[in-house]
Amino acid sequence: MPVPKLDSKILKRLEDSFLPHTRSLYDRLGSSVVAIVELTSVERAETAAEEEKAPTVKLRVTGLEIATRDQEDALRRAQQAMFQLRTTSGTLAELDSEQVTRHIARLPNRIVQPEE
Repeated sequence: MPVPKLDSKILKRLEDSFLPHTRSLYDRLGSSVVAIVELTSVERAETAAEEEKAPTVKLRVTGLEIATRDQEDALRRAQQAMFQLRTTSGTLAELDSEQVTRHIARLPNRIVQPEE
């Protein structure tokens, strides 16, 4: 199984998404924001058959929208629904968007963070 690695390069066009939030994230270390992120694979490193090292794929953030405080609840509910579906029903790729939407609609309004 390839190991994902996050590319540290931030595309210039995405900086506008970060700028309104950087001061509060800087001032309150440990704080977080909720976002919708698009990842694109930009590089892969294959290994020789005799190597015990896993192949890697580098992922770059190519789309980013950070939620406002008013939008956070809806995104956290969607995140919770996707987590529950992925961990109980296989992967999200196996589910169609209608199944995901129905599952999100059934969630309670309170937010429960998935345990890591």
